[in-house]
Amino acid sequence: MRHLVFGLFFSLLVMPAQAAWDNNAYVEKAFELIALNNEYDDKDHPVRKWHQPVNVWIDHRVGDKELHTMLVRMHLAHLSKVTGHKVQLVDKLEKANLRMVFTRQSRWQAETRELWNPNENYPFRGAICMAHFSVTKSNEIRRGLIVIPVDLARERGKLFACVVEELTQAMGLPNDSNEVFPSIFNDNTKNSVLTPLDVTLLRLLYSSKIRAGMPGDTVLPLVSAWLNANPSWAKESKKLARQSEFVTELGLF
Repeated sequence: MRHLVFGLFFSLLVMPAQAAWDNNAYVEKAFELIALNNEYDDKDHPVRKWHQPVNVWIDHRVGDKELHTMLVRMHLAHLSKVTGHKVQLVDKLEKANLRMVFTRQSRWQAETRELWNPNENYPFRGAICMAHFSVTKSNEIRRGLIVIPVDLARERGKLFACVVEELTQAMGLPNDSNEVFPSIFNDNTKNSVLTPLDVTLLRLLYSSKIRAGMPGDTVLPLVSAWLNANPSWAKESKKLARQSEFVTELGLF
């Protein structure tokens, strides 16, 4: 087990040097880019988040069940700590509202269509893994699906990154942007664990005053107010980022 873990993480790089992430205006813009946009369309979106507990069931369709379960469990524990929201593994599909499938490249497109919307035009070309969620009329997330073709993800050195990024995006941060740094949501960086900026975006999204369905002109003043009311937010986010078991148990950062 140990050689699998260290082999998986050997190529990961440490977090790049600090950028402007700890500036209030920078965080406000990052929240707008990541929380109020989608990766595969150019529309403006309202806040999308879970208000009910997130119950994750792992659908193992390939080997290395122990490794995959460990990665998911570690990240769910960190997400729960960062957001204050209940995010947990469940042992039966019937208890779940977020299904996480570990499968093969040869099957992942067919299985995505089988388990989600068979008529959707999925952007599979160039993708390594993918998350989907559905919302109510009030934009509350109620159901999600993550599919990771393990052989493809390992071939690209992205298995660990897929687990972290797709689970985090499924919390309601669905966009990627090269303007956000340092962050797992920036495809041009090597960040594979949550950075302090990512932690800050999650803390903002799951702050009690921010509700699903809020448009940008309503939520962005609340983001600004939260940052101003919490002058130690950057220090707190750095501390929370280092409380991931990926850091404390595996020595990553």
